[in-house]
Amino acid sequence: AVRHWPLYQLDIKNAFLHGDLEDEVYMEQPPGFVAQGESRGLVCRLRRSLYGLKQSPRAWFGKFSTVIQDFGMTRSEADHSVFYRHSDSRLCIYLVVYVDDIVITGNDQDGITKLKQHLFQHFQTKDLGKLKYFLGIEVA
Repeated sequence: AVRHWPLYQLDIKNAFLHGDLEDEVYMEQPPGFVAQGESRGLVCRLRRSLYGLKQSPRAWFGKFSTVIQDFGMTRSEADHSVFYRHSDSRLCIYLVVYVDDIVITGNDQDGITKLKQHLFQHFQTKDLGKLKYFLGIEVA
């Protein structure tokens, strides 16, 4: 706010469905689903996370962190929900994530635009424009 940097808000649609599971997780087939030529009582091995799995938040954050770091962002050691990128020309970008809600700010407008495009390429992302509400806090 002191630097008068713009604040942008993004939302990742179906965030937990993007996570890749590291553990072997099995589930019963959904009611009414039986693969052709197969008998009942089989289970499905999950490769991607689902809502309701205890592994889902960690899998989602791991995937998100990888995508953000591939863009050149660094995860803060003080707060793992904060990512940043500083360039030699004193341009910087900061990103804060809470589950699937993202706030981006900085003085590198071109970099912010490229970061948004990078996120759009990897996730179904909704650009909510200028930040108005975040975690129940109204921003004016």
